[in-house]
Amino acid sequence: MRIISLLIALLIIGFLVNKQLDSNSSSREYEDIISNENITVPKVPTAPNGIQKFEKDMNEFMLNAADQRAKELEKSLNN
Repeated sequence: MRIISLLIALLIIGFLVNKQLDSNSSSREYEDIISNENITVPKVPTAPNGIQKFEKDMNEFMLNAADQRAKELEKSLNN
């Protein structure tokens, strides 16, 4: 009985490790998400004086992304 439970545990661990190491599936999902959105992400500033502008750009980006997702959700619920 111990051997069977050990084999089942190893099988589950092997499956999970294989799924984590499979880079093709995660990169495809990421590319699908990126290709569906037409929003440009703000650039991170390299100088300290660009932080205020970056903060405003990032807030605007987050609000625009939320609005776009809300519109897509509403559109999918109406169909």
